[in-house]
Amino acid sequence: MKQIIETINSLPDLLPLKPASDTQITDAELQLRVNFAEEYKDYLSRFGAIIADGIELTGIANAEHRNVVALTKKERVLNPKVPNTMYVIENTCTDGIIIWQDTKGEVYMTQPEKEPQKIADSMAEYISKHK
Repeated sequence: MKQIIETINSLPDLLPLKPASDTQITDAELQLRVNFAEEYKDYLSRFGAIIADGIELTGIANAEHRNVVALTKKERVLNPKVPNTMYVIENTCTDGIIIWQDTKGEVYMTQPEKEPQKIADSMAEYISKHK
């Protein structure tokens, strides 16, 4: 099993949504004009999006605050210092902190109008640090 799947399955009070199809994932990538990291694609195809104790990750979801396309488009406008090779994986709802992943899978944090700061080598590592 892939590390991201194991990491997410270990979260307490895990509530996954419906797994995303390959078509939904490709459509989201096209809308954002970005290629998701393989890890993020694995996550989407298994969970769609999740809520767990202390974490709420974006994905393929109807709710705009959980939808990777809607949230990424919104946050790109709010913080033009973020490269278009990144997409939102979590809005922490704390002090404007947004968590992003790039096409290589590395995870970054931004605060309003500040440059992204790398905080993890992967989404699995980010989740493990914040359990």
